[in-house]
Amino acid sequence: MSMKINIKLTLLVALVAIVSSILISLLSYSHILKSNQQEADKTIKSLAATVYNTASAAAYLNDEPLANDVISGLLKNAVVECADITSPKLKQARGIHCNQNQLYSEPLYSPFNANEKIGTLLIYKNTNSVKDKVLTQVTSTIINIFTIVFIIAICTLFTTYVLVSHPIAMLADELENIDFTHEETDKLKKQSRNDELGLIRSIVNKMLAKLDERLQHERNLSAQKEKLASNFKMICDISTNALVVTDENLNLLSVNPKFKELWLKNSGHHEVIYDSHWLEKISFEVDEIKQKILDFPKLNTSQTIEIEVRKPSDTDMEAQWFNLTYNKAENMFGEINIFVIISDITEARQKLLLTEFEADHDTLTHLKNRRSARRIIEKILDSNELTPEFALLLIDLDGFKAVNDTYGHDAGDTVLIEVANRYRKLTRKSDIVCRWGGDEFLIILTNVNRAEVEIIAEKLVQATAVSIPLDEQNIAYIGCSIGVALYPQSGKDFDKLFDHADHAMYQVKKQGKNAYAIYQWQD
Repeated sequence: MSMKINIKLTLLVALVAIVSSILISLLSYSHILKSNQQEADKTIKSLAATVYNTASAAAYLNDEPLANDVISGLLKNAVVECADITSPKLKQARGIHCNQNQLYSEPLYSPFNANEKIGTLLIYKNTNSVKDKVLTQVTSTIINIFTIVFIIAICTLFTTYVLVSHPIAMLADELENIDFTHEETDKLKKQSRNDELGLIRSIVNKMLAKLDERLQHERNLSAQKEKLASNFKMICDISTNALVVTDENLNLLSVNPKFKELWLKNSGHHEVIYDSHWLEKISFEVDEIKQKILDFPKLNTSQTIEIEVRKPSDTDMEAQWFNLTYNKAENMFGEINIFVIISDITEARQKLLLTEFEADHDTLTHLKNRRSARRIIEKILDSNELTPEFALLLIDLDGFKAVNDTYGHDAGDTVLIEVANRYRKLTRKSDIVCRWGGDEFLIILTNVNRAEVEIIAEKLVQATAVSIPLDEQNIAYIGCSIGVALYPQSGKDFDKLFDHADHAMYQVKKQGKNAYAIYQWQD
């Protein structure tokens, strides 16, 4: 338990008083000792003057008893330690054992002749007696001082307890018992004191009032923050997008449940790993994307890029597409955070691709349709992307109408799909295979000479003639007529090439079908 202020103050006052009294006593002792020494010297001179005539008579008369009486009278005074009367005829060295430094001597002259020295009166000062007297006086002074110090200490203790220590203790108790959990903090009791403690109480109450305002403000802010945090968490939890917060080096800091679903689906890990490689776990070939995010210089500005997560060759995962929107911002601690929103646009992208596919492809055979094939060929012709030679093959199926009439349209569809697959297998990726319409097909063979065209055309004729199973009981037999136009000999634009191939095809039909013919141009 700490010492109370009134006790500390009392001890301090007492200590100062004691030290002061000791210093005063030491100074007083020196002064009193000197004063008493001087007084003793005066007393000895006075005694010498008193007994001078008697001592002179004893020395003149050589009266030993009278000399002893004088000496005995002198020794009765406490200030005299030793005394002696010396003369040629009197007994010598009565004071030989006394302190020679404290000797007072008075020459004795004849009562009848002032110039005749007859002896010496020796008086030795008693220094111990002087010191004892001084010590007694100083001790008395010290006792008086200590008595006064004790009285002052008691008064100080009582006064400081009543005026300082007790009021401060009461103030401390009140401060300790203040309850800050209530809406309004308790105030200190008002007292009619006009001193410093009264001023402290007034200032403390004003501080408590300001503290109430501050606490209420902070409570309101805290409530708002909790509400915002709750709403933000709810938004994050129910968001259909994956939400991510990282530091400026893309180290993962926090995620929402949707991101965890994406993480589990793409990485195979149940627990999210909070490092800078999280993007690799949900995508592939992301070095360029990560660098774009890290190098993005603007704060509080959104940027969106599209990510295509292609299907790895060793997995059965379908291709995915994401819009990755990121924004750099500075938090309250001056740190740069990156906020990332990952939107799964796979379904929309697939619908778009399907729409684009359907717009450019035949819905039955999935080959290029007439519009897309013409657009591609004209683009190639305009940009000179082809090698100097290529061939346009226009194919018309022979006997297809009979299959439709005999077995129905479903059987006809089966034939068209099978023929399309056979043509696709006999051509290269660089070639263009198109369903021109009905039972007509168009094929562009790139980077070929006449001999190679003839080989492929023959294979197409043979492949078409192979029987096509319709069901367990029925088989369709068809053939084809192929007209071929060579670029650039047969024309340098699509329309001319197509017309010449169509002309050659009809020549085949006139000659018996199930064959091919190359348009013969005239120089």
